[in-house]
Amino acid sequence: MADKPDSYSGFNEYNPLLDTDSLKYDNDLQQAVLKTSHGRRAPPTGQPGTATQKGGFFSKMKNVFSRQKNAGPPPGTSSGRLGTASRAAQQNSLLGAPPGTATRRLQTGAVGQKRPTTAVQGAGFMASGSSGGATTASGPTQFEKKEETSEDKVRKMEKTVIDLVGESCLANEKNDTKLALEKAEEAMRSEKNLTRYREEQNLGEADMSLAGFVVLHCANMYSKCGMNSEALNQYNTLLKNKLLPIPSRLRINIGNVYLHSKQYAKALKMYRMALDQIPEQNADLKFKVRENIAATHILMGQYAEAAQAYESIMQERPNYRSGLNLLLCYHALSQRDKTRRVFTDLLKIPFLSSDEDYQSTVDKDDKQANLVLEATRDDRLRQFERKRRRFAEHVIVTAAKIVGNNSDGDFVGGYEWCIEQVRNSSYLELASGLEIQKAIAYLRENNFSKAISTLKEFEKAEAKLASAAATNLSFLYFLEKDLNNAHKYADLALKTDKFNPASLTNKGNCCFAQQDYDKARYYYEEALNIDAGSVEALHNLVLTLMKSNQYQRVKDLLHKYETIQPANAQVFCLMGDVLQQTNDSEHAKSWYLQALSKYRTDGHLHRRIGEIVDMQGDKSDAIQYYFDAFRHNPCDIQTLEWLASYYIETQYPEKAVEFCAQAALVKPGEIKWHLMVASCYRRTGDYTAALEKYKWIHIHFPEDIDCIKFLVKISTDLGLPERETYENELKKANKMNEIKLQRQTSADKSRSIVQGRKVSHADHDVSHFKNDDYRQTSGRKRTPIDLSNTEGVFSQQEPISIQPFVDQFSQDMTDERPKTAIRRKELNKALFDDNDDATELLP
Repeated sequence: MADKPDSYSGFNEYNPLLDTDSLKYDNDLQQAVLKTSHGRRAPPTGQPGTATQKGGFFSKMKNVFSRQKNAGPPPGTSSGRLGTASRAAQQNSLLGAPPGTATRRLQTGAVGQKRPTTAVQGAGFMASGSSGGATTASGPTQFEKKEETSEDKVRKMEKTVIDLVGESCLANEKNDTKLALEKAEEAMRSEKNLTRYREEQNLGEADMSLAGFVVLHCANMYSKCGMNSEALNQYNTLLKNKLLPIPSRLRINIGNVYLHSKQYAKALKMYRMALDQIPEQNADLKFKVRENIAATHILMGQYAEAAQAYESIMQERPNYRSGLNLLLCYHALSQRDKTRRVFTDLLKIPFLSSDEDYQSTVDKDDKQANLVLEATRDDRLRQFERKRRRFAEHVIVTAAKIVGNNSDGDFVGGYEWCIEQVRNSSYLELASGLEIQKAIAYLRENNFSKAISTLKEFEKAEAKLASAAATNLSFLYFLEKDLNNAHKYADLALKTDKFNPASLTNKGNCCFAQQDYDKARYYYEEALNIDAGSVEALHNLVLTLMKSNQYQRVKDLLHKYETIQPANAQVFCLMGDVLQQTNDSEHAKSWYLQALSKYRTDGHLHRRIGEIVDMQGDKSDAIQYYFDAFRHNPCDIQTLEWLASYYIETQYPEKAVEFCAQAALVKPGEIKWHLMVASCYRRTGDYTAALEKYKWIHIHFPEDIDCIKFLVKISTDLGLPERETYENELKKANKMNEIKLQRQTSADKSRSIVQGRKVSHADHDVSHFKNDDYRQTSGRKRTPIDLSNTEGVFSQQEPISIQPFVDQFSQDMTDERPKTAIRRKELNKALFDDNDDATELLP
């Protein structure tokens, strides 16, 4: 028979909110009440014949909940009706009560008779005695602060230490190691003060667990910040004083510190001591320590010992990381058979199921199962599974690369063996990926045809593989500058998978190479919309927008780029270039300095900063940056040009000779640098060296008129007999220059006529052109221009050599110029100014 419900249940339950006895000991509540208007109220002063009221707010609350049922009216107020004035005064004089309403007036009836209870009793007032003197409930008028004991102070200090350690942990979680270390050190100082205070107050022994906890955390922070010596001191303190009952874990941490300090022998010793102290129940930790021992052997170059350690681990608990390390050990020992055996052992590890496998096992009609699948599609457990699956795929593919390239030079046979083994295992879906890796191996061997043929086999494969193969083919054709095929396979990859960011990036690269910047920008933006972390698309989009002069958007993208890769100096250089283009030289200089802090020996960065400083007018700092640029990169022609011009402007040609000569070595085919060297010699007064340099220039550049002019001038100044020879050569050079100009003019006219003439007037234009040419040559027959072969006539990529043409003239024509309508000039007159300035020869 079921129990009957209790009708009176719940009536005796006590609500702790109604407990007012403990309110006076609540310091927080007292402080809060003191800040109110009631707490700021002045206490009442005592009167003769009455007791001072000391009850406050809490005393009244206590009276409310614990009043007596037959309590009289409260003191200090009128307890009866007011009588006449004479009667009230007489009563006051007889009883000695103070005048006013605080006195108790006699009630109607016999003297001393109590007035009947009224509704005033419900307010919590107490009945007064029969005597005329009124009494009040005793209690404190203000909150009395409880005196803090030594134990309370110790508890506060312990709380402070724990809070500091918590703040340090939060800062470490935010990667603010500096703040985390400061808080950890402060916590350790506070803990030492706590221990000292305990000893002074004789409060017993200190809490060893708290001290060990603080020291351990501080040691971990020292290790995190790379302060290995300080971390070792703290760990040794923990071991020596036995502050924590976990010596094995402390020795593991000490071994890790030694490992980071590259003291591998000491690290190996600590790992083995920790392995001996770990109990058998903690098998996971023992396997971790054994893996650390094997990894230390690898760092020490002891691959045989490492392979032995990993073999025991793989026999007891096979895993991907240990298997890959074991395969690397055998690869280093050139044991190819054992390498293949380890690869087959890796394939025996169970492979995790993919998301498609989960979806295939769920019935589409089962709404509940579909809801659960949708809710767990991207939860933390599913993310962890995907991460493990990606790591497993990475290990298998990496192992296949090692085995394939370790087959006595026959990497094709090695990859074929790996692909066959993978197809016979549970990793079947990775076989196609290995085929693509084989194509990449062909690329490393510079065998583009084999790589392309291998990738073309995936054109009819499944969508994912076809897209990957087409993406690689597009990139290959782009490297070969075959933009048509690059476009073709980029479109094929997008047709197969339109959400492939790599294919979109390849398509944008092809458009960028064709200078179609609008389409390139569209494809790069689409790639970023799909994958916001695509660094290639982001970088190329920045370059595209810089071509379009959209500098404000470039700045925003570069800030995003810096967030993704904060240590990439290329981002700093791009930002500095953009700011330099927008005339913000000060900020550009700061960005270049950040890049220079990463690469101190980059001459181009020194030159860029020197350019900005020179624009700001600070020549002293600019010359220092340019000197550093010359020191790190002595072949930079722009640096040499600036340094040479600087010393010429400051009238130090003897120093400019060095940089001009260096520029002439860098670009020996440019005559201006050789002329600059000779000019600097001439300005320093070394005419002999200048004459020799001009002679050398005349031998290698015989058609240069400026060089002959300087030879004529120096020969005249020095009175050399070669002056007439150089004057004759100058005449010939002038005539050659006129003929060259005439041929150029005729070629321009011919080109304009060929391009703009009409078919109906073709013969008339040609005959008119021939007649004009006949008159200009004064009877000399001109060879007609071959329009099908205009190399050297219309194109001016290289200087046209006309020396053989001059040799056809007779001696009379070279000695005397034909008579024309142009006024004859004096033959022996110098064609240059004596006060020639070498700065005109500067580029």
